[in-house]
Amino acid sequence: MEAKKHYKLFKAGKSWCTMAITVAALTVGFMTTNSVVHADTTTNDTQTTLTTDKATTGSQVNSQATTQTNANSNQQKNNVDYQTTVNDGHLDSASVDSSNQSINFSGWHATNQYQDGMNHFVIVLNGANNQELYRTQVKENDRSDVQKVYPKAPISGKGGFTVDVPAAKLSNAQSLRLVSRYTTSASGESAGNGADYWYPVINTKAGWLDKFQVSGNKIVAAGWHADDQSADKTTHYVILFDQTKNREVARQVVANTASNDVAKANGTIANATKARFNVEFNITPAMMGDQLILVSRYTSSKDGNSNYSDYWFSNKTLKLNNNRAGYLDTFRVSGNQVIASGWHADDDSAIYPDHYLILFDKTANREVARQEVATTPSSDVATHGYGNINNADHSRFSASFKITPAMAGHQLILVSRYTTKAGQNTAGQYADYWFNGNVLTPYSNRAGYLDHFDVNGSNHTIAVSGWHADDAAQILPTHFLILFDRTANHEVGRKIVTNTASGDVASHGYGNLANAAHSRFSATFDVTPEMAGHQLVLVSRYSDSKNINNYGNYVDYWFNGNVVNLNHNTAWLDNFSQNGNTVNVAGWHVDDMSLPYSHHFIILYDLTANREVGRQEVAGNDSGDLLRSFGNVLGANKARFNVNFNVGNNHDTFQVVSRYSNSANGEGSHSDNWITNRYLNAYQNPGWMYQISYTQIQPSGPVGHNIGPGYEGIKVQLVKGRLGTGGYHYTVDDGYRIMNVQRAHGLPATGWVDFNTWKALGLPADQWTSIDSYVAPLGAGAGQGRAAHIEAMINQAARYMGKPWLEGCSSSPDYGVDCSGLVMQALYAAGINPTSCSSIYHGFPGNEYNSRNLFYDSHFMNVAYGDRQRGDLVFYYAPGTRTIIHIGIYLGNNQILDSWPPRVGINPIVNWQHPVVAGIRRVFA
Repeated sequence: MEAKKHYKLFKAGKSWCTMAITVAALTVGFMTTNSVVHADTTTNDTQTTLTTDKATTGSQVNSQATTQTNANSNQQKNNVDYQTTVNDGHLDSASVDSSNQSINFSGWHATNQYQDGMNHFVIVLNGANNQELYRTQVKENDRSDVQKVYPKAPISGKGGFTVDVPAAKLSNAQSLRLVSRYTTSASGESAGNGADYWYPVINTKAGWLDKFQVSGNKIVAAGWHADDQSADKTTHYVILFDQTKNREVARQVVANTASNDVAKANGTIANATKARFNVEFNITPAMMGDQLILVSRYTSSKDGNSNYSDYWFSNKTLKLNNNRAGYLDTFRVSGNQVIASGWHADDDSAIYPDHYLILFDKTANREVARQEVATTPSSDVATHGYGNINNADHSRFSASFKITPAMAGHQLILVSRYTTKAGQNTAGQYADYWFNGNVLTPYSNRAGYLDHFDVNGSNHTIAVSGWHADDAAQILPTHFLILFDRTANHEVGRKIVTNTASGDVASHGYGNLANAAHSRFSATFDVTPEMAGHQLVLVSRYSDSKNINNYGNYVDYWFNGNVVNLNHNTAWLDNFSQNGNTVNVAGWHVDDMSLPYSHHFIILYDLTANREVGRQEVAGNDSGDLLRSFGNVLGANKARFNVNFNVGNNHDTFQVVSRYSNSANGEGSHSDNWITNRYLNAYQNPGWMYQISYTQIQPSGPVGHNIGPGYEGIKVQLVKGRLGTGGYHYTVDDGYRIMNVQRAHGLPATGWVDFNTWKALGLPADQWTSIDSYVAPLGAGAGQGRAAHIEAMINQAARYMGKPWLEGCSSSPDYGVDCSGLVMQALYAAGINPTSCSSIYHGFPGNEYNSRNLFYDSHFMNVAYGDRQRGDLVFYYAPGTRTIIHIGIYLGNNQILDSWPPRVGINPIVNWQHPVVAGIRRVFA
């Protein structure tokens, strides 16, 4: 506060005004108080807080009626006006007296409440909380300029004052407020008379940070701190404070430099003309990630820890955020090297000056190479969005790594690390940037093809031949072939092979691969009993090891598209006949499990009694005739058998079981084939009728077919349900609606429903095929007779009871069905697969009346109406025509089970809905 300030009175019109003739502001901010000074019990060494009795606007006048009466008697005498309220004042100047370590204030206070003999006190308050810091009695000074403005105020001409406030009394306050008081009290307390005047708040300290940032491995700061208490606190510290950890982390003594620019705006503060500072702090690891602020301290103690005045800078903070960024300009293979270049800017480079590049193998999850590199200038990085990062202007790097065998075929990424030589491998002592978006696989180009992967069932071997071209063969010269058991998930054989010429490979699209002209191989593996029943694949491997028991570093090519299945099991009966008491069984059974299960048994099984009636072990007879079709099955050259059983007078239904077992008695582990191409004494229709199948009937038609105009069936019904259209046929209008759906889902707008359109409609994906593929399971076996097959048919039809009649539908009992669709599924359950119709084609255009096809099918027996029996098919004409329109299953007692609108149910054989019977057809003879 070295700059003096005074006020000059001047007259404008009829009003007197005051004007500050210096541009230096007395205060940074002004505030109006509503307070009255009360210090009735305090001394000059005691701090108190002044409070208010009632609101004022800068002054408080105290008077009593008796004194006012006396004043009135004196007013005329002295030409003093006690009636017109006057209470005004100004601070003219504030300055520092360094020699006396005090602050000097001067000003004036005029009031009409002054009376002769009153004492004049100036009280100094903390500007932040009005706490009293100091008071002293002052002597009035002549102020003729004030007298001119307030000529009738009793004290105006003598209202001037000066006061020296010891700096030690300021108690580190950042602002002060002065109160001028006239009172009759000798101690300066308010005596109920006189008047107080509150002056605006005066700043005693101010500061600003011009710079607070990271530069290299240092924090640099520059700014200024002006402080009245520098008068008696001459040592200046700048302190770095960690707000995150709430502790000081560094401090330095600084020498102030000139700051005339500061004095222009803050001239009332003591050292405003010499308040600037510059300082640097070394960054330590403990600071990283923390929020830092700066504190400026003037102190009178050598260590700076007592008798000080602090200024906490709030206009700038610094967080060492561990900001980092990076980019790879180049990351590629060149010859036998990996070339890398780019940049990595990192705040942590301030404390970690050494820069390393690490080549990391993602495949092996380990580091494979490392280099120390020097960073080079990168001004473009700093000027393109990364200038806030410490070393953005010096962060470029480049390096090359030699490719080793361990890297071939592996995924590599680059890691940039700032650290110290001592701490480069110690967790917490380095800062990494992983370039995960850039992955490089050296020598990754490879191709292969298997010409042969064949089993020789006669000698239990697998022969392989083909080619495998691979860039990695340049550094991995040894070629292994590995037989891998996919079922057991482990290797079962390996060989080292020598490649042969393959010019055809190099000249047909693979010439870019290193060894394409010399990549052919061939080998033979023995099949062991442990492989039987498993799936095998071939793996071609290039390695840097020549040891058959140690692969070293390697790359693989898996021929997953070529699989050897050692799980074949096929059998056939050439003869199954009975002559008196003897049953002859002749045929063959090829089975990969014949290798581990060396005992071959033929078992005669009584289906009627549901028991085995005999077994015999057979020695496999030569079966060279089978090798053409089953030469890839183990033991196919010794698969024939011919054996007789004595069954006495037993004429039950028999089936043959061929078994390979690992036990001499045929038990233990074994592989069976229940041969189904022949049964003995099984129930069967005459040859001209449909033959009963004792194996599950398979779907006949395209499973998963598309839907277009004219189609019917369950899939059509579900689609129309989604579209909200009625009827049974897929119409042209349905097609237009489907086109809208297809367009909305980015599908070709064909108007036909395919699998993708089906899913776009929100229909379950599995229903696309399951609706078509449903065929009723067999309900009767070979050991059962005619009645069982009839009941199987009726029982399947009964599963649809109550389901709605739906034209053109024939699927599972989960859905509705029409009349012929119901009969088809009933026939399937009884082992009858009519060729005149199928459940899939039933929904195709023109197939909805399959009852007509069944009526004219010559494989059913035509019987008279009067000879009808349970299980017969009943056909109906449209009244007045000879057109077949309906079919049902006769239950007996003149009842049928059929599907007729509105649902599946039991009805009289003749009724008003279908009164004309066209004929009866028998399914089972």
